[in-house]
Amino acid sequence: MNENDTSSSSSSSSVWSRYRQAKQEALASPGGEEANPDLTLEELELAIAELAASSGLPETGMPPRSTVHPVKRPPVSLWFYSTLLFLFAALVIGMIWWGRKMYG
Repeated sequence: MNENDTSSSSSSSSVWSRYRQAKQEALASPGGEEANPDLTLEELELAIAELAASSGLPETGMPPRSTVHPVKRPPVSLWFYSTLLFLFAALVIGMIWWGRKMYG
């Protein structure tokens, strides 16, 4: 692992740990007991969102997957699509050349 992978994994784990901590605090009542089972899902989500925002998490709910699990290798889609485009152009040019040679 290089230095960037280490820093990104530690920052993503801190985001995840802060989210989990905010969720645990939202589920616990002030006396340290479990949350009131009469809470609706919306009320519980609101409590989690408020505690997550106070912990420094910008969004409501879980952090995005790209934050929790960052990509460790560069994307290859640009190379893939460029290769496909080149092969298609070569096929069209080859077929035109072959057609003129056979029938022209």
